[in-house]
Amino acid sequence: MLDYYSAKENLKALGWMYANCDAEGTTNAMDGAAMNDYFDIVKCLHWNRSEGCITAPLRRWMALLRVSHLEAVDVAVDEVVDEVVDEVVDVVVDVVVDVVDEVAVDESVVGINSFLKPEVGGFHGTTKERYSDFVVREVALNGDVVRLQDVKRWAPQVKAPKVSEVFKHRVFAMLNDAANGKMDIPEPVHSLVGKLAGRLLGMFNANKRAHALKQEREDIIKLRGAIAEICDEETAKKLEEFMVRLVDAQVQEEDAKRKANNANKNKSNEDKKDDVDMKEEPAAEKNPETAFFFPPMDAKETRAAVHEVVRKFGGGMVVSDTTPNSDGVSVIRLRRVMVGGKKRRDIDQRGGNNGRAPWPTNRPDYLQFVLYKRNMETNSVMMQVAKAMYSNVSAFTYAGTKDKRGITTQLCTVYRGSKEKLEMLNRAERDLEWFNFLVGDAKYVPERLNLGDLRGNRFSLAIRSLPGDEMISDDQIHEAVRSWSTHGFINYFGLQRFGTKSIATHEIGRAILQRDHKRVVDLLLAPQKGDASKIREARQDFQDNQNVDAALRALPPYLIAERAVLNGLRTHGLESYSTAIQGIPRHLRMMYTHSYQSYVWNIVVSERLKQSSRETPVVGDLVIPHEQSNEEYVDDGEDGVDKEEEGAPASKKPRTDAAISRPSAGTVTVVTPENLHEYSIYDVVLPLPGYSITYPENALKQRYEEILKADGVDFQAIERATNSEYHLPGSFRHVLRKPIDVAHELKRYNDPTIPLLETDVGCLAGHPVQGSIPNGKFRALCLEFQLGPSSYATMAVRELLKQSSNLDVQLQLKKQDGQTSK
Repeated sequence: MLDYYSAKENLKALGWMYANCDAEGTTNAMDGAAMNDYFDIVKCLHWNRSEGCITAPLRRWMALLRVSHLEAVDVAVDEVVDEVVDEVVDVVVDVVVDVVDEVAVDESVVGINSFLKPEVGGFHGTTKERYSDFVVREVALNGDVVRLQDVKRWAPQVKAPKVSEVFKHRVFAMLNDAANGKMDIPEPVHSLVGKLAGRLLGMFNANKRAHALKQEREDIIKLRGAIAEICDEETAKKLEEFMVRLVDAQVQEEDAKRKANNANKNKSNEDKKDDVDMKEEPAAEKNPETAFFFPPMDAKETRAAVHEVVRKFGGGMVVSDTTPNSDGVSVIRLRRVMVGGKKRRDIDQRGGNNGRAPWPTNRPDYLQFVLYKRNMETNSVMMQVAKAMYSNVSAFTYAGTKDKRGITTQLCTVYRGSKEKLEMLNRAERDLEWFNFLVGDAKYVPERLNLGDLRGNRFSLAIRSLPGDEMISDDQIHEAVRSWSTHGFINYFGLQRFGTKSIATHEIGRAILQRDHKRVVDLLLAPQKGDASKIREARQDFQDNQNVDAALRALPPYLIAERAVLNGLRTHGLESYSTAIQGIPRHLRMMYTHSYQSYVWNIVVSERLKQSSRETPVVGDLVIPHEQSNEEYVDDGEDGVDKEEEGAPASKKPRTDAAISRPSAGTVTVVTPENLHEYSIYDVVLPLPGYSITYPENALKQRYEEILKADGVDFQAIERATNSEYHLPGSFRHVLRKPIDVAHELKRYNDPTIPLLETDVGCLAGHPVQGSIPNGKFRALCLEFQLGPSSYATMAVRELLKQSSNLDVQLQLKKQDGQTSK
């Protein structure tokens, strides 16, 4: 395990090695053990190379070391190293520690302690050595595997050259032609042509404005006629007079602005500076006549007709909205579109369009698109997409978030999104493989995607660091995959369900269900092994000094639950634990309680398979035939992690916890001696505990009761509690699952940095994946399979390898393998 101090010393050793190397680059400054430790650090850094925070300081550090060596600067090497390492190491080691302790929960702590077929031999291997070793494609509700196939590229439009520039270019070209290209154009001619071009531009703009003014006056006449038909002649006449005054005022303002600009060209910088504080609001803003109010209208159809003709004939001059008049009666108001040369920010908010053109009546309300991302969080990508499209991130929905470390493809929808703005994200001047995310296959659809609207995920994995041929042959690996695809795996909730810190989420969930609010706060704010050093220090400081403000300054924004609790304690007092917990977003609080339910399920399923048959149901088991069942949670992500807690957009349609694909009690059958032969082990389900759930009619029911009693959790009491937010009726989950449509290939290769799996972007770019190399130095298992939406790929691969999914196991294998991972 790498700690802060050993990492710091090894980074310093790297500095000594680099600065003291001779002309041939050789050095004896670092012994073998230190070098190995250094490469462990480098692996972790490469694994997290997308963390931009380490790039700049590392480059500066190496640059200083280079200067100190190559240019023989009169500075002691130790001082150079210390100067930059102290700056860099806090950032770098935080990344290293976060990687090493990313999943601090051990499998045995959360009930993962069995294999379905322990008698079938496994083999060790590493997953996600590179993010390209893990490819996840969503499987839509119709069964289609989501792929990025149609990517529209956007190229910024080249601005048309100004009239003056075109004029100068043509004049100079004519002069060159006249002189047969043998005469340099003298400076006076350059100056003359420039002045002529300026005059030409002025004439062009004047003609353009004159044409626009003529069009505006024609539109005013048309608007008057339309309003006379809808309302009356008197209102139409007053509106015409208002519009004429508006246009005249606009012309006067433009003339004044042009004269001021011309005068300003001749002023000194000091004169211009003095003018800054003398600017006033445009006269039009202070003039009460810049607004026109229609008389009150009772009929909705009449008001709609007025808005329509105003948009049609006056849209470039005025904007309409509804506002109370001086008598407090709602009337239609017209205001200038342009104020002080700028467009109003609140234009056309009537109807919720925020200044956009009305949504076409024959176009469906939702824009669906495929999101392809690599090594990025789904929520982070969606925020970038929303910003680029000038939309609220809450307008975007998707079936579930996907894992960060991997290449993932999924469907998304956005309410009334512009296809053109979406496609502008794919800039044409960059290669497809440059992008960290791409969007494509856009089309309009009538329904939005909701959380859980998927059939599952299609996984492609490259399992590296396989044992040598002398330890396990290709045939033995093929046989292990065949057995795994035939028999399946225990459908455990994977470690991701329980968080990435030393205090597992199910412990917090248990405290919530015990209604021990002080313990909930203590657990959330306690120092944790998986935190970066500065965060651990902030947590410890709060424990020691109870300084809420200092803790809030130190904890980053992404620690949502912790900051919510601290804000609650600051507002309501340090002992207001219950109130402080209420500040945590509900989806996060529910995530903690769901985690506890998952913990109980894992424990019971392990005992079920140890104490009873792994091949057939037993009397008292509960069964739901596979073809009749839906999984209980809308789990998704890398392996079906419950992502309700991680910011997935909430549906605008009411959706209760009980509605999450929960099989009703009527669909569950109790196995009896009479019907035992009708079911297979793959039909057996176990309940996640809740206040309204059917338990097995055998010893497992007593085991549930024992666990809940020992933990002090009573779901019925929680449901009966007044204003209880924790609606946990319980649900069912299949004990075993089988991977679907399994395909695999053993690949041999020499370069550990070359991708082994096909990706959508690779196909679009015409870059095929390298095939297996005979007698290659390394060997990897490339595996493809599909799982349902609530099954974990890590648990599936765990069964195949007969290897723990604990992160320390992966790190140890990488160290032994000696492949530099990226």
